[in-house]
Parts: sequence; structure tokens; C-alpha cells
Amino acid sequence: MTKRRTIIKGLTSILPLALSTSRTSAAPPLPIPLQRDYFRELGLKPFINAAGAYSAYGGARMRPEVVTAMRYATKNKVKIRELHDAVATRIASLVGSEAAMVTSGATAAIVLGTAACMTRGDESKMRQLPNTDGIPCQVIIQKKHRYTYDRALTVPGAQLVEVETEQDVRNAVNEKTAMMFFLKPTQNGDNIPSTRYRDLARELGIPTFCDAATTTPPAGNVIDGVKEGFDLLCYSGGKGLRGPYSAGLLLGRKDLIRFARRQGAPNDLSIGRGMKVSAEEYIGMLVALETGLQISDTEEISWKQARFNNIISAIGDLTGVTLKTFVSTGHAKELYLDIDWDPKVVKLTHQGFVDALRANDPSVEIRLFLFSGGRVQLSATVMDEGEDVIVGKIIKKILMAHS
Repeated sequence: MTKRRTIIKGLTSILPLALSTSRTSAAPPLPIPLQRDYFRELGLKPFINAAGAYSAYGGARMRPEVVTAMRYATKNKVKIRELHDAVATRIASLVGSEAAMVTSGATAAIVLGTAACMTRGDESKMRQLPNTDGIPCQVIIQKKHRYTYDRALTVPGAQLVEVETEQDVRNAVNEKTAMMFFLKPTQNGDNIPSTRYRDLARELGIPTFCDAATTTPPAGNVIDGVKEGFDLLCYSGGKGLRGPYSAGLLLGRKDLIRFARRQGAPNDLSIGRGMKVSAEEYIGMLVALETGLQISDTEEISWKQARFNNIISAIGDLTGVTLKTFVSTGHAKELYLDIDWDPKVVKLTHQGFVDALRANDPSVEIRLFLFSGGRVQLSATVMDEGEDVIVGKIIKKILMAHS
């Protein structure tokens, strides 16, 4: 710091001479603060995210490589269409897809992909949406696959047609059918498995769209998803892939991706004109995928286990407390730490525990599953090194205070 101040002092003695040679009307440059705590300035209370990469908590922590790449893109300008072409080509080659595009999140990918299947690049139909007069607008979806985000399918004007059996699908397909939609994973299972659903769509000549937004990490699951052969599929960029929070991926058939791109920014009068992707998000999404594909499942799990080991070390000797780490089942491979206690020893409800963590300074957020008996779990996905130690101390303090 002393050396830095000496340099700055020397510069201030030179600046008046330099300024005297410039036009007298030129204003001196404003001093740039060395560091600002923006959240504190805004009166916001930071928290430690031990819950996971939820949207309400700002998604995942971007990898350092992504932050560096995005900072580069803020200072260096290129034409957006050319950047998107180059990034899309690289991403498609990385995952083995015919084509790719970066979107402003997985939900935006669903909107643009659905609009693409409805209009197939017809300029007049594109400008007509969400008015669907004369446009194929029906999207077939399994009843068990109805979920919160299927509203995105209706943004360009699509109508959802629920099915449960293969015969239902055959009966539903007509000249108004634009697309068949598949959700992966689901909480309720499938009446028609993914491979059979895809094959049935091919037989009937209907494009398929798979929402695989939550099937990462690992990043390699994107490659596996492409191999399943859906015509379009999407991923969230700011969660399991640890890219920009407001970015996502749409992958699939070259013609449908081309149509989807025409439905989005910077094209005017398109249904997705407001779904802009910045230059830094294009680059950030590419680097997030590149980096993620270089990290093995073992490395990812080992890093998270190290975070949990520090928490376990802090509270593992508490009487009546039980701890268990486990890897989630399904497509995404996440490591979680389950915490429970004997209510006769620790007189605290699970909700009370969550509330106490939330009220602490620093505040801590964890997972609470009311539908499974109120289980409480921790995720290390968003925790940084050092935060695990802090979380362990806070949990110990709260549990001991109620013992």
C-alpha cells in the first residue's frame, strides 16, 4: 500500500503540468474509488447461499474464467450478429449439435423455440404473433409434464394439448400441431418415456422440444442431452453451468435454430425483441461451457465435499445431531448435506432452524423441504471457500443455543 501511495503521490505532482498543456476548458478526470461496497451503499444485507443456485438467490456463482471473459467483452466491441455466429458455431461444435444459440435464459429459449416451430421462418407469420390465426399453434405436452414454466410456451400464442398415452398423441396431431414438448426431469415421471416420445414425434413428422434446463451439472450432460435426438433443447446458463445468470442455451436442428434466431433480438418486430443478449453474455456463456466441460464429475463433487467437511468438522460432535452427505439422483449430479437432530436434545423445529439462520448476521439460506417432512439440506454449489467455515460456526451456535 505504501508503494502504491508513493506512485499516486508522484502522479499528482505531474498531472498539473500535463493539464496545463491541454485546453483550459478540459475538466480534470474524476478520481476512481479503489473499491466500493455497492450493496452496503444501497442498504442491502449480503447473505451466504447454502441453498443452491436458485433464481431468487441470484443463480450460481460464475466461474472466475467467466468473469474474466465478460470483463473483456465489456471493453471490446464487435458486431452482435457476427459475435453470435462465431459463439454459436463454437458451442455447437463443443456439444455435437447441428446448431446453437445463446438466449436470455432457458425460459426465453422456450419462447423462441416454440415461435420458431409455429412460424418456420415465415416473415408474415412471425410479425403476426401472438395472433395465431392461420398459424399452427398447438403444442402437445404430457399431462405429467405440466409445470410452472410451461407458460413460456403460451407467450408466442401456443395452445397446450395434454396427452397421457401414445394413442392420445396420435389422436391429437393435426394440421394445427406445431410441436411436441418434453420436460426433463419431472417430479411425476413419464407416461411416455423420452426416447419413445421422440420416436413417435419423428413418425408423425412433428418437431420436438426438450426443456433440460435443470439437468446440469455436470456440463457433460449437455452433450448427452444432444445425443438423445430432440429437435430442440434448452439449458439454463446461470445455474448448473455457472455462466451469466441471465443467459441460456438453445440447441438443435439448424433450420429451427435459424428460425429461432430471427424471432429474437436484435431483429425488430419479432416476438422475442426484448429478450436481448449482451456481448459479455455471449462470451460468458461460451467460456462457462468450455470450462465446465473440462471439469470432471469427480473434481466437482470433491470440491463440494471439501466445503461440507469443514461444516461437518464444526458440528459433527454435537449430541443428538446427525449428518449425511449424498449425491442427488437423476440427471443433475449435486452433492447435498442433510442435517437432522433429536428433538428431545435440540429443542428447535426445522422451520425455526431456517428462520434462525436467516436472521443471523451474516444471514444464511439453506434448503427446506416441507413436502418431505421438513428436511433441511445444504448445497455447496454457490458457497465460496471460507464461507463453509463461517456456516459451520453459525450452525453450531444455533443448535447449541437450543440444546
